[in-house]
Amino acid sequence: MKGMVLLAVVLASLSAPAAAQQSELGGKVRSGREVTIPAGETVQGDLIASGGTVRIDGRVDGDLVASGGQVTVAGTVTGDLLVAAGTTTIAGQVDGDARLASGQARIEGRVGEDVALGAGQATVASGAQIGGDLLFGTGRMQLDGAVAGSVLGSTGTYTKGGSVGGSERVNLLQQPEQEREPTLADRAVDVLRRYVSLLAVGALLLWLAPRVLRGAADTARGRPLVGFGLGILGVVGVVVALILLILVTVLVAIVLGLAGLGSLTGVTVVGGILVAAAVVFGFVLAVAFVAQATVGLALGRLLVRGEGRSFPGGLGALALGVLVVVLVAAIPVVGGFLEALLVLLGLGALLQAARPGRRRQVAEPVGSAPPRSS
Repeated sequence: MKGMVLLAVVLASLSAPAAAQQSELGGKVRSGREVTIPAGETVQGDLIASGGTVRIDGRVDGDLVASGGQVTVAGTVTGDLLVAAGTTTIAGQVDGDARLASGQARIEGRVGEDVALGAGQATVASGAQIGGDLLFGTGRMQLDGAVAGSVLGSTGTYTKGGSVGGSERVNLLQQPEQEREPTLADRAVDVLRRYVSLLAVGALLLWLAPRVLRGAADTARGRPLVGFGLGILGVVGVVVALILLILVTVLVAIVLGLAGLGSLTGVTVVGGILVAAAVVFGFVLAVAFVAQATVGLALGRLLVRGEGRSFPGGLGALALGVLVVVLVAAIPVVGGFLEALLVLLGLGALLQAARPGRRRQVAEPVGSAPPRSS
């Protein structure tokens, strides 16, 4: 059999003109779109067959090495069988071992010795006989025939309706474990992680953009209804903007393609994808972190007085308010709904604070008197 495998490798390495020959080495090597050994024909010695379809209806007095899209052995092989194919069917008789590598493998006839197969789906049909052991690694295995020896294999699905003369050990591939119900400790860890993340983002914003964050917190605290309204409009606006961006990108790409500017078409598509990705990233960042940190600072300022004495920059109010936000979001059943309301409030407050006129107002000290005329 080793010699047969070596010969198969040599055949695969032949140049194109040589490999295109239908018959070589006195008929021992046969290739083509269809390779057939008709009923009544006997091949003396080993046979190597390669083609889109390989069908053995006659007799091979020796080993058979076959490869192709579909391999069918309906006749007799007195030696061993080695197959690599998309679909393999053994409907006849193989006196020796059968080694199969196939997408689908089906044994309907008789194999005198061992069968070793690797397949996506394998079937040993009712009435099939295996004189030795059956070894397999498959996605699905159906054993309805008779195995005189032992069965050893691994598969995702195993169905047995036949008989096994020896031992039988089949390992079913583990199915994905069902998600277990989170424990109280798991929930506590999740809340802690969420709290640390929001606090870190809020502290970073207090350092990099304190006026915007404090102005948004004042808006969320003083004009919550306006914040909710602007938050809803902001979400709708982002969705509409993404749809328009995709449509404009597609239309521009089509126009450039019709104008014969193929190179610019690719640049336009890539640019549109990058802009859309940037918009989505910024929106997710705002919704998941910045908006909630804004509401946290607003709540903290309601709860903390004289915060600047111990926690400069409003960090104390931020820490307390973010804790309230995280605990509210962790409430069973209604926590998700309340968190969505807080996100809308924070998002709307950020949009209002980001307006140029609003930024100038925030820059002025709160409660400062207008300058006196000289």
